Amino acid sequence: MDRGHPDETKSGDPSDQELSPLVLATRLTPHWESHGQFVAGRDTLESALAAQDGPPAEQAEAYGALATLATVQGDLAAARRAHQEAISLHAAIGNEGAVASATSALAVVLLRSGDHEAAEDAGLLALAASEQLEDDRGRAFALSCLGLIAAARHSPDEAFEHLLHSSELFRAQGLRHESASVLANLGNLAQDVGDDQRSSRFYDGALQLFDSIEDRRGAALCLNNLAILANAHGDVDHAIELARRALDRFTVVADLRGEAAMLNNLAGFWEAHGAFTEARMLYEQAIARFEKLQDVAGRTTAQQNLDGLCPVSTELSDREAQVAELVAAGMSNRLIAEELFVSERTVHSHLSHIFTKLDLTSRTQLVKWWATVGQRGGTEVRE
Repeated sequence: MDRGHPDETKSGDPSDQELSPLVLATRLTPHWESHGQFVAGRDTLESALAAQDGPPAEQAEAYGALATLATVQGDLAAARRAHQEAISLHAAIGNEGAVASATSALAVVLLRSGDHEAAEDAGLLALAASEQLEDDRGRAFALSCLGLIAAARHSPDEAFEHLLHSSELFRAQGLRHESASVLANLGNLAQDVGDDQRSSRFYDGALQLFDSIEDRRGAALCLNNLAILANAHGDVDHAIELARRALDRFTVVADLRGEAAMLNNLAGFWEAHGAFTEARMLYEQAIARFEKLQDVAGRTTAQQNLDGLCPVSTELSDREAQVAELVAAGMSNRLIAEELFVSERTVHSHLSHIFTKLDLTSRTQLVKWWATVGQRGGTEVRE
């Protein structure tokens, strides 16, 4: 997740004119990450590092930024090398706290690489160093890493213990972003062990924290997870509401990767509702964004979803039939939204799908259709 915002560096600030290219490149990392510009970001950082004109501390930070971009891009071998360079530089200047933090970050990369043993060794090393330094922030990061490692090793009790302790430490220090991230990981863990109710509580807690610090990307990720939970429990309308809120947040921060993923998920929710025209449009939008990002895996997934889309049907879903009945009862979109606990936007979408399926153009026609066909149990156009 992002650790800052793209606009943190203002070109109009006189102090920024004194920053070296290496520092500026490092500070731009959140911008490249949120915009999916991993190649451009890595090229800029590598060029600045190749010049070797910055002090070791600045180079170490730049290697950490390089590792972040490589990790998100999925180039774990490069991320591992960059973290090791950062650790060596921090160690050379005696910055033991930074060594511990970089070692925790390395542990996560090792975990994602599938090397659980090396990841645990790195996590334990970071924890021991942080405890010796009496650095609660470092301890919290190390415990968070060890919690993720325990989860990957299918030791949920140990994972919960580490992650909950980590969250408490972050919260005690007022580090809301870090605490929110750990709560989101606790939500993932609870979902993995089948405790959806607990998972929802963790995601809601993380969402509140992310919103409180205006971290829209973090909030969007939580909303996406909550949408998946709602869909799994058959509450597709709520899943659509949550997914739209997530998509709006990704759009605000110009996170194309997040937008692409949410469009793909939202298409799946509408498909589950039987709204195939809407689903097709959203899958196509997702494919276009994945292509812009040159994300082959994402594009392939969205294309497979589109290819597997069922033919357009004239049969109304249960929810669409419910909306049609309420329209026939004379209720406005606002009243229908209140009755069904959804937004007017969702009601409008349902009506659009109903009109398309039944080849109607107005609410009056829908009322007549309901009186002659719908209320008798028919959900398709009759000859």
